Amino acid sequence: MKGFLRWFMNFGLMACVFVGTAAVGVLAYRLEGSPWRWPLVALVLAGIGTIAGIFWIRKYVDRQTKASEQGSQE
Repeated sequence: MKGFLRWFMNFGLMACVFVGTAAVGVLAYRLEGSPWRWPLVALVLAGIGTIAGIFWIRKYVDRQTKASEQGSQE
């Protein structure tokens, strides 16, 4: 159970954003000829950007943590 909790805390937010983005993407795909299609496509792109931003923040925090640990060991 501890492994699942760790996975959920690391990737649960991204999975939630991905599922929401996928649902909006399917809706946008089904709305042919609707004026709402392109705003929904923009929401899908924003969701993908959010996931990329979360990955970037995680990398940034990991780098800062490693730098902090190296500085405290010296």
